[in-house]
Amino acid sequence: MSDQKLPKDEILRGRKLVKWAFENGKTVYKDDFVILRFCPYKEKRVLFAVERGVRKAVKRNRIKRLLREYYRKNKERFATGIWIFIGKAKLLELKSHQINIPTNSISPL
Repeated sequence: MSDQKLPKDEILRGRKLVKWAFENGKTVYKDDFVILRFCPYKEKRVLFAVERGVRKAVKRNRIKRLLREYYRKNKERFATGIWIFIGKAKLLELKSHQINIPTNSISPL
Protein backbone atom coordinates (compact mmCIF):
# COMPACT_ATOMS: atom_id res chain seq x y z
CA MET A 1 0.00 0.00 0.00
CA SER A 2 1.34 3.43 -0.92
CA ASP A 3 1.95 6.28 1.47
CA GLN A 4 -1.43 7.98 1.93
CA LYS A 5 -0.29 11.00 3.87
CA LEU A 6 -0.63 14.58 2.70
CA PRO A 7 2.39 16.43 4.08
CA LYS A 8 2.21 20.20 4.52
CA ASP A 9 5.05 20.79 2.06
CA GLU A 10 2.93 19.20 -0.69
CA ILE A 11 0.15 21.78 -0.27
CA LEU A 12 0.55 24.86 -2.47
CA ARG A 13 1.04 28.01 -0.42
CA GLY A 14 1.91 31.59 -1.21
CA ARG A 15 -0.10 34.18 -3.08
CA LYS A 16 2.45 34.67 -5.87
CA LEU A 17 2.78 30.96 -6.63
CA VAL A 18 -1.00 30.42 -6.53
CA LYS A 19 -1.55 33.36 -8.90
CA TRP A 20 1.19 32.07 -11.21
CA ALA A 21 -0.36 28.58 -11.23
CA PHE A 22 -3.80 29.92 -12.14
CA GLU A 23 -2.39 32.13 -14.91
CA ASN A 24 -0.17 29.44 -16.44
CA GLY A 25 -2.29 26.38 -15.71
CA LYS A 26 -4.77 24.65 -17.95
CA THR A 27 -8.11 23.01 -17.15
CA VAL A 28 -7.68 19.30 -17.77
CA TYR A 29 -10.97 17.98 -16.36
CA LYS A 30 -14.35 19.49 -15.64
CA ASP A 31 -17.71 18.07 -14.57
CA ASP A 32 -20.66 18.93 -12.31
CA PHE A 33 -18.65 18.30 -9.16
CA VAL A 34 -15.09 19.47 -9.70
CA ILE A 35 -12.76 21.42 -11.97
CA LEU A 36 -9.20 20.12 -12.17
CA ARG A 37 -6.37 22.34 -13.39
CA PHE A 38 -2.73 21.42 -14.03
CA CYS A 39 0.39 23.53 -14.29
CA PRO A 40 3.87 22.05 -14.91
CA TYR A 41 6.22 22.53 -11.97
CA LYS A 42 9.36 20.90 -10.60
CA GLU A 43 7.61 19.46 -7.49
CA LYS A 44 4.23 17.87 -6.83
CA ARG A 45 2.00 20.48 -5.22
CA VAL A 46 -1.74 20.60 -4.73
CA LEU A 47 -4.29 23.31 -3.97
CA PHE A 48 -7.87 22.77 -2.83
CA ALA A 49 -10.40 25.53 -3.46
CA VAL A 50 -14.18 25.94 -3.61
CA GLU A 51 -16.22 27.86 -6.16
CA ARG A 52 -17.47 31.27 -5.08
CA GLY A 53 -21.15 30.30 -4.90
CA VAL A 54 -20.76 28.21 -1.75
CA ARG A 55 -21.56 30.68 1.03
CA LYS A 56 -21.47 28.69 4.28
CA ALA A 57 -18.05 27.95 5.77
CA VAL A 58 -19.20 24.51 6.94
CA LYS A 59 -20.05 23.54 3.36
CA ARG A 60 -16.81 24.99 1.94
CA ASN A 61 -14.76 23.11 4.52
CA ARG A 62 -16.60 19.83 3.78
CA ILE A 63 -15.94 20.19 0.05
CA LYS A 64 -12.23 20.79 0.67
CA ARG A 65 -12.13 17.85 3.09
CA LEU A 66 -13.67 15.56 0.46
CA LEU A 67 -11.19 16.72 -2.18
CA ARG A 68 -8.22 16.27 0.17
CA GLU A 69 -9.39 12.76 1.00
CA TYR A 70 -9.73 11.86 -2.68
CA TYR A 71 -6.28 13.23 -3.51
CA ARG A 72 -4.66 11.57 -0.49
CA LYS A 73 -5.97 8.15 -1.52
CA ASN A 74 -5.15 8.56 -5.23
CA LYS A 75 -2.08 10.80 -5.34
CA GLU A 76 0.10 8.23 -7.09
CA ARG A 77 -2.11 8.73 -10.18
CA PHE A 78 -1.16 12.41 -10.47
CA ALA A 79 1.98 13.53 -12.30
CA THR A 80 4.53 15.93 -10.85
CA GLY A 81 3.31 19.51 -11.11
CA ILE A 82 0.76 21.81 -9.55
CA TRP A 83 -2.75 20.37 -9.33
CA ILE A 84 -5.63 22.69 -8.48
CA PHE A 85 -8.90 21.09 -7.36
CA ILE A 86 -11.88 23.46 -7.44
CA GLY A 87 -14.90 21.88 -5.78
CA LYS A 88 -18.45 22.76 -6.69
CA ALA A 89 -21.55 22.79 -4.47
CA LYS A 90 -22.90 19.56 -6.01
CA LEU A 91 -19.98 17.71 -4.42
CA LEU A 92 -21.84 17.91 -1.09
CA GLU A 93 -24.33 15.35 -2.42
CA LEU A 94 -21.61 12.65 -2.55
CA LYS A 95 -19.85 10.60 0.10
CA SER A 96 -16.06 10.43 0.00
CA HIS A 97 -16.03 6.94 -1.54
CA GLN A 98 -18.35 8.07 -4.36
CA ILE A 99 -16.00 10.71 -5.75
CA ASN A 100 -14.49 9.47 -8.97
CA ILE A 101 -12.29 11.60 -11.19
CA PRO A 102 -11.17 9.47 -14.15
CA THR A 103 -7.45 10.19 -13.85
CA ASN A 104 -6.59 7.77 -16.63
CA SER A 105 -8.30 10.12 -19.13
CA ILE A 106 -6.49 13.17 -17.77
CA SER A 107 -3.32 14.04 -19.59
CA PRO A 108 -1.46 16.97 -18.10
CA LEU A 109 -0.78 19.37 -20.96
